[in-house]
Amino acid sequence: MELAHWLRLLVAAGLASEVFMRLPILPTLRKAGLAATKSQRLLRSKRISDHWKERMLPRYALSIGVNSLMFFGLLCLVVAPVILVGLTDPAGIDAWLAGLMTAPDLIGLFVVSLAYIALRARLKRG
Repeated sequence: MELAHWLRLLVAAGLASEVFMRLPILPTLRKAGLAATKSQRLLRSKRISDHWKERMLPRYALSIGVNSLMFFGLLCLVVAPVILVGLTDPAGIDAWLAGLMTAPDLIGLFVVSLAYIALRARLKRG
């Protein structure tokens, strides 16, 4: 691999990690999980009437659906910098995306992202 490719990969991982850290991804997942847990408890409870269950389940389903769609949208925003950096690849976006599916690029993105997030968390604490 050429140096320019790895530099683009480094920039893409850093930008995606920064976007990931700034978006409410984990709170969105928690909200969906909480609604799922509540609906499961509601259904299993023998002390709650069927009438109340019928009233509450659509609300929980809506919460799960909205938060799932929001999570998908947030993930799209996290991936957007990687796509945008790929537009600068002289070989074209198709070559960039095909390259990202190789083991070295995936491992590189993962390692750089983890290192970036760890460094940012350490700087934030200190």
